Amino acid sequence: MKQLPTLGIIGGNGWLGSALGRSVLTHGLVAPDQLVVTTSRSGHHYQAWPEVTCVDSADALVELADVVIVSVRPEQFDTLSLSLEMRLVISLMAKVPISTLARATGSERIVRAMPNAAAAVGHSYTPWYATPEVASDERGWVHRLLSTCGPSDEVKEEAQIEYLTALTGSGPAFPALLADALISHAMTQGVSELVARRGVLHTLSGASQLMLEENTSPAQLVERFLDYGGTTTEGLNAMLDSGFRQAVH
Repeated sequence: MKQLPTLGIIGGNGWLGSALGRSVLTHGLVAPDQLVVTTSRSGHHYQAWPEVTCVDSADALVELADVVIVSVRPEQFDTLSLSLEMRLVISLMAKVPISTLARATGSERIVRAMPNAAAAVGHSYTPWYATPEVASDERGWVHRLLSTCGPSDEVKEEAQIEYLTALTGSGPAFPALLADALISHAMTQGVSELVARRGVLHTLSGASQLMLEENTSPAQLVERFLDYGGTTTEGLNAMLDSGFRQAVH
C-alpha cells in the first residue's frame, strides 16, 4: 500500500480482535495513533498504547478508518450498518461469505481470514482469501498484518476458508480436548493435578516442536512408533481400534 493506513477493528477489544490489534502494534505494522477500536464490556486492552483511539460505535470507527477489520460474532454482524464502498474490508468472522459481506458493506475489496485462539500468544495459523479486486500491494500488506500473530497463507478458493475454519480456526480446541482427557485419566490413577498438567502440556508442546522441526511428516512419525513396538505402539493401536481417525474425520 502506498501509505500506511488508519486501521479500524470493529470488535478490537474482543478476544480475537484485541489479539490482532496488540500484535500489529507490537510488530510496528501500524503506529498506535493509526489504530481505532470499538469499546467492549470485557474492558480496554491497549493500556500500553494510550494513543490508540477507542470509540463507542462501529459508525464512529468507520468515520476514522481507511481499512476496516470486522471481528465480531457472526450473529452480531447482522446488527451492524456499514458503508464501506471505497475501503478494504477484512473479516475475521466464521460462516459469513463474501457475498454477504459485499452486500452489507458495499465493498468489492474484501478479505476473509480465519485466525485461531493462539493469536493471543502469537502462535495462530491464519489462512485468508481475497477477492480479485484486492490489489497485489494490498495483499502483501494483508499478509504482513495477519502474520504478526503467526504464520499465514493466502488460499485460492473461498471454500477452503470454510473448511479451514473447522480445521485450523477451531484447531486449538482439539489438542485441548485430548489434553483434558489425558489429564483427567492421569488423576484417576493417583497422579497429582500439577504433575498431570505439566506432563501432558509439555508432552503435547514437545510433540508439536518435534513435528515442526523433524524432516518427517506426522504420518511417518506415527508409523515409526507403530513399527517400534512397546507401550507407545499399544497405546496407538488402542486409539486407532477405538475409531480415533474416524472421529476426527
